[in-house]
Amino acid sequence: MPLPALAAVAGLVAAAHLGRRGSATDLSKEDKKRIVELVQQGLVSEARALAVELGFDTLDLSSAYLSFANLSDADLSNTNLSNANLSRALMRYAKLAGANLTNANLFGVDLSGADLSGANLSGADLSASQLDDADFTGANLNGAKFSGIKDKAALKGLSSSQNLDSAVFAP
Repeated sequence: MPLPALAAVAGLVAAAHLGRRGSATDLSKEDKKRIVELVQQGLVSEARALAVELGFDTLDLSSAYLSFANLSDADLSNTNLSNANLSRALMRYAKLAGANLTNANLFGVDLSGADLSGANLSGADLSASQLDDADFTGANLNGAKFSGIKDKAALKGLSSSQNLDSAVFAP
């Protein structure tokens, strides 16, 4: 078979594969469910590999239920976690640089030592969370709630965060 014909067949196979899995711009419900299940089990690298196999550069965990998940040391950089429920999750030293955490439920999460630099935390609820040595450098904190945070001074990079004046700090 000539090379152009092989390329055409490969393209059709790839298109058929995408047709079964959903489009390249939208994860199918079953694929998203599998990715979320992997993350719930702490298998973030495997979830990222599956996303790449499906043609996605980043993880989409928007609206995912990840409450109580152990995500310590996980690399969730540039992950879409908007509207996700991460309440009571263990995320010590997690890498969340550039992550989208818009309106995420982070109530009671242990983010000690986590890297949240450049993350979008607009409207996120971080009430009662452990934030010792968490890095918020360049993070967007527009409307973020920090109720019950005992030591605001322990938060790294807070002074360089965006929209700090609209974040809610209450005892």
